[in-house]
Amino acid sequence: MSKIDDQRLIESLHEGRSEAFSEVVRSHYEVIFRFLVHLSRDIHRAEDLVQETFGTAWERITSFQGKSSMETWLHRIAYTKFIDGHRVMQRAAKLRESIPTSEMSAVDPFQLVLENDDARNLYRALDELSPANRTLLVLHYLQGLSYREIALVLNEPNGTIKWRMAEALKCLRTLVVREVSINATRRTS
Repeated sequence: MSKIDDQRLIESLHEGRSEAFSEVVRSHYEVIFRFLVHLSRDIHRAEDLVQETFGTAWERITSFQGKSSMETWLHRIAYTKFIDGHRVMQRAAKLRESIPTSEMSAVDPFQLVLENDDARNLYRALDELSPANRTLLVLHYLQGLSYREIALVLNEPNGTIKWRMAEALKCLRTLVVREVSINATRRTS
């Protein structure tokens, strides 16, 4: 969208026109969904988080001033929803740990999609990164956000984002090299 189109859309949103918000959802749903899939590593959870994200965006649309792009604003809401949900899941996991359960097998939907060894190694390494490092890499390399946009989404200074990105890449490189080494050892055994 152009700046003029964005401005008209913002005006329509502030007037409460639901068709304008439908346009926002159509324009940004896929990007926000992909972001949340990468963060949550669960398609169903991502679907729920996307719904929560757009619900919150609709509730807060009058507070959107256009200081950032609509996409950046939505990424920020989505990230906040993910973090809030992650905290709830951690509390629930602690509760479940205290209750005896039978062994369950889980099917990882990403295992079905990732047929390429390089991609599989990369995704395994991404999974092993801390959530903070994984978030940075997903936002930049998989979502295509600039460092400035990431700084807005994460509410951190641009310089901090650049430093953290360098550290996250260093960790990822180490994990990928280890993953490749492990796979090579498995193949030769």
